Amino acid sequence: MPLEPEPLPSSLRRLSPPRHQCSSTSTCTILLSEIGKYYHVFPKGSFQSRFAPPAIPRLVLHYLDTHPFYWSWTMKAGPNTGKSFAVPTVPTSCPKDSPKAVHWMVSIFHAFKAQLAPQALDQETGRVLPAYIKLYQNNMLMHIRAQRAHSRVGKKALLASAPPCAAPQPVATIPPQPPSIIAELRREITALWTKVQALRLLHEAPTSPPLSPRTAPTVMPPHPPSPCAASSISMVQEGIAHRWLQAVINNQYCPPTFRHIDSSMVPSYPLVIPEDVQQVLQVIYEADVRFVGFNSNGDLCVAIWSPAELIITAIVIRAGAPLPPPPHY
Repeated sequence: MPLEPEPLPSSLRRLSPPRHQCSSTSTCTILLSEIGKYYHVFPKGSFQSRFAPPAIPRLVLHYLDTHPFYWSWTMKAGPNTGKSFAVPTVPTSCPKDSPKAVHWMVSIFHAFKAQLAPQALDQETGRVLPAYIKLYQNNMLMHIRAQRAHSRVGKKALLASAPPCAAPQPVATIPPQPPSIIAELRREITALWTKVQALRLLHEAPTSPPLSPRTAPTVMPPHPPSPCAASSISMVQEGIAHRWLQAVINNQYCPPTFRHIDSSMVPSYPLVIPEDVQQVLQVIYEADVRFVGFNSNGDLCVAIWSPAELIITAIVIRAGAPLPPPPHY
């Protein structure tokens, strides 16, 4: 049976350094090279109420990963004179244009300051004593380190618990439609709407009743209407055309092609825009719509339906404006 090794003499044993114990009456002295490495306790009576640093949001943790807080300490004596070292720290104030993460850290310091007892503040200025600030920064650095470690452990646990075959599924997105397709859909909708309006007008158009024996004329005119009668009908049509055409011409969005319409011409009023019309202006009224265009002879045509591909623009006429005459069937 092997014997246990003999213990070393007490003179050769390596003595472990004594464990640090914080004083209950004064703040601990923290060296710059040891800041953020050991947790220190505040003296008794430092707080009016209990203060505990809150959980750090992910936004702040991500910011600290890329923008760690530190200040530069330059040696003024010794063999390293002139060299600068980065000392970790926690901000206690910041400009207004600082990032949100910095403002969040500064707000924690103000919450810490609000809980301090008068013995931790300068009696003249009301500011926190430097020893308490250094103690607060040391403990906050320890808290930030613990929060980072907890966040990394949480990420590893989530990755480990995920099934190996669970791959992120691509999100089905609707590809953006080109402008030409959208414009074509708008034209088709406009064409369908105008067809519905045309059918409504045809359905609501009054039909002339047959002549009864009492209203039938007993004497037939020996000759057709004289030119004077035809000219009077033309004059009435010109007056009607002038009133509604003037509202179209005066519209600020009327195209130049239709703005120079001669108000003395007598338009034709078909049900549908003829095939020889190349460009159509859509005129929208409060409860109706008309389509205006020029045929191959230069005559003005006014219809209640038009192919969508011929429409170049549309204008809206104010309420109360006169409407064009109904189409001639």
